[in-house]
Amino acid sequence: MTNSVVVKLQTGFFERTPFKLKITAEGLVFKPTTNNRDSLTIPVEDIKSVTFYEKKQKLEVEAKDITEVFFTNESDWLYAMKVFKETLCIKIVCEMN
Repeated sequence: MTNSVVVKLQTGFFERTPFKLKITAEGLVFKPTTNNRDSLTIPVEDIKSVTFYEKKQKLEVEAKDITEVFFTNESDWLYAMKVFKETLCIKIVCEMN
């Protein structure tokens, strides 16, 4: 299992940039799919809450550096939810339709 999916981060008011999200026991690592952005790492101890929204295929991570992640397709959303549950020892909230 690779424990990573392609997501889009809100990088500007109307801008969403693709990143590869890798989920590890240590935290979340966002690596840009293009070279024009820096990587972003969120240690697990900095994560305050995680909420998955089915209708919008969105993940909201409440932490110091990030609040929203948008998935590129439904299978990425479902896979990420499964990996979060299996990999991280944190509370996860899911808002289903």
